[in-house]
Amino acid sequence: MPRWAGWTALLAALLVAGCGGSGPVDVQTADAVPLRLARDDPAKLLGSVLGAYVGPDGGDPVEAGLLSGEGDDLVLHPQRLPEAARAALADANGDGTIDWDELAAMLEATYVDARGLPPTLDALRQQADYTAGEPDWFTVEVDGVMTAARRRIHVPLDALREAMHTFASSGSLDYPAGTWIVGEHAIDGDVVETTVKHRRPDGYWDFAVYGPDGALAPATQTEPRPLRVPTQCTGCHLGQRLFEPEKSFPGEASDGPFGPRAIYVPDAWRSAEATALFDEHRRRDDGVLGLYATLYAGRLLAAREAGDLDADGRRLLDTLGL
Repeated sequence: MPRWAGWTALLAALLVAGCGGSGPVDVQTADAVPLRLARDDPAKLLGSVLGAYVGPDGGDPVEAGLLSGEGDDLVLHPQRLPEAARAALADANGDGTIDWDELAAMLEATYVDARGLPPTLDALRQQADYTAGEPDWFTVEVDGVMTAARRRIHVPLDALREAMHTFASSGSLDYPAGTWIVGEHAIDGDVVETTVKHRRPDGYWDFAVYGPDGALAPATQTEPRPLRVPTQCTGCHLGQRLFEPEKSFPGEASDGPFGPRAIYVPDAWRSAEATALFDEHRRRDDGVLGLYATLYAGRLLAAREAGDLDADGRRLLDTLGL
């Protein structure tokens, strides 16, 4: 977008909004409202959360006319929002702008319905039967910082291998559109909630939480704190903060205040070579916090060392240069 176009949109927004701070703005009728988000990389954040309202496949909110401007000078065009989302949006503090708390309130009230995610786990399993296990799914158990529950994470093997091939050719670990990543949270062996990521065609992920009844829920419920969808999901997945136990891998992580922090895999999978190659947790190419490519490559390397690696595995390791 030309620089002058962004400033023109911003000027128009300031005029509509009473110069962005002289009084409240009615987002139900305003054509343009300045955003004051005070967030790192606001364009990337808005690509994720506002792109979710562009259509079933997501999309670019700038190209869709929902967002204009550049840098920190971004402008929302609320008339381009779906009616339900616009009805849930308000300049609650009356300052003539939309801040992050005001936008988050709209997202948390309307995002799940806007995305049309499977309403129950039974419906999800009709699209992605993560309970099928090997050879279709790669599963790993983790104790981490997100929840005090044990997480059992399921990644479709075809999608994981495709992402690894993409990495070999482009240097970016990108999962294909349509990928489901499912995390079951278990306490004393019982699944008490399930978190889900679904890769959109626009390159961002949708997020969902299913409660103990198997129905969509607005937030996680396990200790140490509830995490709301999608605002607190994107905060971690699009950010740069490192988390345990991934941060210390292939070494062991220290326990945290709510218990152990550990990735439960055989020691033979803890490949320093694979960890260095992908640098998966720090790079976060695709907004994925886990070490699934690293762990799968470690499994293949261990199988090769044991003389038990199939032809597909050998070809993948050769492609990766491992």
